[in-house]
Amino acid sequence: METQYEFTPIARVHSCFKETFGIPRQPNLARDAPGLLVFEPKFANPEAIRELQGFSHIWLIFVFHAKSSRKWQPMVRPPRLGGNQKVGVFASRSPFRPNPIGMSVVGLTSVETTSKGPVLHLKGVDILDQTPVLDIKPYLPYSDGIHHATGGFAPDSPEAVPEISFSPGAVAQCRELEGKIPDLKSIITQVLENDPRPAYFKSRSDEINSSTESLNQERIFGMKLFNFDLKWIHRGNGIHVISLDPISSG
Repeated sequence: METQYEFTPIARVHSCFKETFGIPRQPNLARDAPGLLVFEPKFANPEAIRELQGFSHIWLIFVFHAKSSRKWQPMVRPPRLGGNQKVGVFASRSPFRPNPIGMSVVGLTSVETTSKGPVLHLKGVDILDQTPVLDIKPYLPYSDGIHHATGGFAPDSPEAVPEISFSPGAVAQCRELEGKIPDLKSIITQVLENDPRPAYFKSRSDEINSSTESLNQERIFGMKLFNFDLKWIHRGNGIHVISLDPISSG
């Protein structure tokens, strides 16, 4: 008889990423992207994390709770291959898996003691806001950092967008918000350096880059970050941030 397992979330991540579009595809690509891990009441016991503050990084095992209704397939098209070439789902980090489980290694900057239990302050997150966490494990550099490992079809980190510029209005908005969101301009730059566009935009842009008409010319892209809509356009090989518009409460 097949054994059935039930998993109970122990915590939730509160992150700056409010929608799936734009989230870095791997942890620490936006090294300053902040997050908080807040325990569910049943697990908000300080004894459960005793000595955790001695580790600079932790593994989070979580659920892709916002995964679309799209069913898993044995073959997927990873963005690193331009979205055109298929590989096996188990040779990828696609969120469309038989079981919607993800894992990330994130920085642990501090442990806060609150009246409702401990709160973990994180950085380098690549996790959607309100994501349920199933487990936490410390990152062990001597064991987890395998320096001679090979990366298959993704041997190196993705090539960063060479230039991220900001309009005067966007610069002013960043300055206004940085009182509540430290290092905001740096966080935006790190997120956009990874070029959040779907892979087919990039590949098609490369194909027609020498023509007089560009696929992305003056096309406005946007994503929800923190409590605002970040909007930008692509110009040449760079990205130009237009504005940080407050998200309407209505």
